[in-house]
Amino acid sequence: MRWCGPTRWARPSSTCSGIGSGCGGWRGSMPSSPFSACSCPAEGRLRVARARKPLLLAAALAVVAVGVSLWLRRAEPSPTQVAGMVRQTEIRIAPDTTGRLATVAVAPGQQVRKGDLLAVLDNPDLVALLGEAKAAAESARADRDRVYSGVRAEQVQIAAEAVETGEANQLLAKQQYDRAAALANNSFASQRQLDESTASLAKAQADLDAKTAQAALARAGPTAEERGLADAKVALADATLADLQARLEKTRLTAPVDGTIGIRVAEPGEIIGPGKPVMTLKVDGDRWFAFTMREDTLAGLTLGSRLTLAAAGGRSVPARVTELLPLGEFATWRAARAVGDHDLNAFRVRLDPEGSGQGLEPGMTIWLPER
Repeated sequence: MRWCGPTRWARPSSTCSGIGSGCGGWRGSMPSSPFSACSCPAEGRLRVARARKPLLLAAALAVVAVGVSLWLRRAEPSPTQVAGMVRQTEIRIAPDTTGRLATVAVAPGQQVRKGDLLAVLDNPDLVALLGEAKAAAESARADRDRVYSGVRAEQVQIAAEAVETGEANQLLAKQQYDRAAALANNSFASQRQLDESTASLAKAQADLDAKTAQAALARAGPTAEERGLADAKVALADATLADLQARLEKTRLTAPVDGTIGIRVAEPGEIIGPGKPVMTLKVDGDRWFAFTMREDTLAGLTLGSRLTLAAAGGRSVPARVTELLPLGEFATWRAARAVGDHDLNAFRVRLDPEGSGQGLEPGMTIWLPER
């Protein structure tokens, strides 16, 4: 029923116009107000249901929002925790020698095993030097073999025959000297003839001594010093050859460890100097965590400290501090002292997982819990 007029009840009407209209045959003179609404049972219930619908929808949305908020709070750490990043050890593949990049055998993202060929450099000068070194090594070995084999039998025989010839010449010179001396004593020969005979005898004797020494040397063979010198020449040639072979082998770039090819820095045809990267290699399974922390958040953190980090999804990751280095730049500026306007320095903190670290991919966020 609806209150119509100031002093009496009105009989419900089958039709009710809007707010402020009369009921039945009497129309009240009071102004329109919410309290003077017509109360038809069916339409009233419909109107109440329509009024409740937005409220129920708002309540449902509020419940969903609260649930999502609770789930996010459970899935993600507190904002007070320090956020870091999962990183992977990356190796720069660079040659030790100069050369022109001839071929690249791998592509970014390709899995490689230790020892697999990655790229090849071309160095014609090094190839030419290697050929010269091989020839020099062969020559040194031939000289050593000749020294070790000694003097040939034919040369020994020739030296012996030369001694016999020298003995005959010395005997002839001795006979001529004796005759000249006898004639000079009897004044049948001049002093000049005697001097010539004396000189011829001395020359023949010296020639005999030289040939005798040569024959003895031929029979004795090479000395220990000669053999040592020949060995030293061979060793020097081999060392030079090995050095050039090693330098040429370094023009073939191979994978030092198992991993995944990262980015390719150089292109075929470029001149690559020693130490200039050609590509990068990401080491398989070598994950670690990097944090940049202000000095006021370290709170006694030292090398070797063991912590439990938090990953996405509520996963706990045990780790150990392996690096703690000051950075040249600062974190968000914040004065540590009002007097002097001193800034808080930042430190680079590295932690290595004390496990396999499976499921942690490079670039993922990880949190250091508040201590």
